[in-house]
This record gives sequence, C-alpha cells and structure tokens, in this order.
Amino acid sequence: MFNVKRLTMMGAAMILMGTVAVVSSRFLPATDAMAAIRPVTRIPTSVSVAPLHAADHYSVLRRFSGRIEPNRTVDIAFDEPGRLAALLADEGQSVVAGTALAKLDTELLQTERFRLVRLLATANEERRILQTSLEREESLSKKDRTAMSTIDHLRISLAQVSGRTADLEGQITMLEARIRRATLFSPFSGSISQHFADFGSSFEAGQPILRLIEDGPRNVRIGIDAKLCRDLSIGDEHDLLIGAELVAARITAILPDLDPATQTRTVLFELQEDPVIIAGSVATVQMTQEIAARGAQVPISALRDGSRGLWEIMVAQPDGDAHRIAVEAVEILNVNDETAFVRGTFDRDALLVTEGQHRLVPGQTVSPIR
Repeated sequence: MFNVKRLTMMGAAMILMGTVAVVSSRFLPATDAMAAIRPVTRIPTSVSVAPLHAADHYSVLRRFSGRIEPNRTVDIAFDEPGRLAALLADEGQSVVAGTALAKLDTELLQTERFRLVRLLATANEERRILQTSLEREESLSKKDRTAMSTIDHLRISLAQVSGRTADLEGQITMLEARIRRATLFSPFSGSISQHFADFGSSFEAGQPILRLIEDGPRNVRIGIDAKLCRDLSIGDEHDLLIGAELVAARITAILPDLDPATQTRTVLFELQEDPVIIAGSVATVQMTQEIAARGAQVPISALRDGSRGLWEIMVAQPDGDAHRIAVEAVEILNVNDETAFVRGTFDRDALLVTEGQHRLVPGQTVSPIR
C-alpha cells in the first residue's frame, strides 16, 4: 500500500517538472534559441592555384641523327689485272700523301721491257749503219751517177728502221708507265681502314686492294625535317651530341632534294678537328619546332586520370565571394620533363589547381593561394 502511494507521487512530480521545462523554453530569448540550432560554419580549404594562359602553339624538341663520315674515303685499286706482290701499309696505319701502299708483281713487265730494250738497241745500231752507208754513197754519187738507185734503197731502209725505232721507244715508254703504276701511292694523308686482298692473290683490273680514309675534319650527314630546313642557312653553327659530348659543327650544305625513304632533306655539317671523333659514330642534332595548336601549358602534377581514357584537371571557379572546385577534361598534345601542353573544356585564364587534388571534390568551396 505504502509503495503504491510512493510511486504515484514520484510520477506526478516528474510530469510537473517536464511541463515547467516546456513552458520555460517557450519564453526564452530568440537569440538563445537560434544559437541552439545554428550549424557550424566550415572554413574554405586553401589550395595552390596558377592562372591558365591560353596559347596558340607549343614547342617540341626534336632530335635527328646521322653518321660521322670523313671528307674522303677511297677504295684504291690497280688499273690492270695481276698478282699482288706486297702490301706496304697495315690496317689502321696512318700514311702521308705519296706513301707507297701496295705493289703489283712486275716480273712479266720487266721481262718484256728488257726484250724491247734489246730490240731498240739493235734497231739503233742498224739505223747507224744505214746512216753511215747513205752518207758514203751520197759522197760517191757526186762522181758516179750510177749510184743513185743504191742511195734510194738506203734511204728507204733507213726510214723503215727509224720508224721501227720510234715504235720500240713508244712501247718501252708505255711499259715503263705500267711498271710505275704497278705501285699504289696514297693520294692524300689518312689511315688504312681495310685490306681487300692478301699477298700473292690475283685480281682483276679495278678490283679494290685497300680502303683509305682521309685525316682531318669530319663531316656529318643528317636528314632533317623539310619544314625545319627552311630556318637553316649555310654557315649556321649547331652543337651535335656525339656520345656524351657536345661538339661544335657548322652547316656546309643543304641538299635540295627530299629523301624518299625518310621524307627529310640531307644537311651536311662539318665538325671541328678532333682526333677522338671516329668515322662511323652517330651524331645527333636537337632542334625546336613550334606546332600550331590552341591550349595551355600545365604542370604534370596538375593532371589526373579521368574517365574513358581521358585526363582531367581541377580548376577553381568564382562563385560569389568564394571559389568552387570544378573538373575539366583535357587532351594531352605534348609532354616534356615537367609540363604538358593540353587542350580541353577549360576557360581562358582559369585558375588551375596545381597541388593537393586528392583532397578536393567537385563543388567544394576553396580559398585560392597563388
């Protein structure tokens, strides 16, 4: 009985307290009520931005390569067939102009010359005898008119012998020239690059015996895009990359025709004299080409993967007194070490978000920091 009465009194007290609280809240000041339901104000996120400057072109660094070649390279050969008697210069050996390089076996030529010399000596002796006889007969003919027929015969014989003598002298002269040409001499100073024949081997006329490469400044033959050749002139100086070194070179010729295989024009460069540079090495020239296209240059760090294989950038767009994040699709036209040239849906001079894209979402309010 006592417990029931006690519980009834406690319930009535709680109801009374609730009613008082509701009535009291209705008469609270308005400012206190609004303070109770006001949302927390968010501070805009600070982001690093940079203005996007629209451009009508971008620059591409292009590289063109070619091989270093000497001024002159000749394959030296004999004018007539024969057997190689001696090679007088080894592969890799440096020679000066006029150095004997190889000899042809001249045994048969020397034998033929000896035979012709003997015949010439005989003909000269015969001509001397006929000349003496003719002079004696002409002296006697002044006293005896009957000797005229003998004189005529001697004159004819002397003319024949003189003709044979001249022919023999011509043959000997030609033979001596062949003997002299049986030795090959270096036409200029250079180095022996290669032997094509060995001692004792037989060969045909014009068959190369050895290859000679001229010493001195090297040339480089490089095929360059025809459009870039319009800005080149003979005498222009460029640095060529050979191995890991830059070597100064000067343009000596720009060929007018277009190579059908590479669709380039051949440009000849002359290198400064350097004994370290070896013929056959590769040389590369770097040139800047401007490509017409509308877009903007952006840091590579500002790019992020987009949908359908596209790329995206984030920009901060004005929204009243604040800025909100927007995503723009872009296409990459060119990339270098640190930047990329892109075109897309962004506005001219938009504010590009350069860092911290991972903590931003489209529509987010931000505070740009330039």
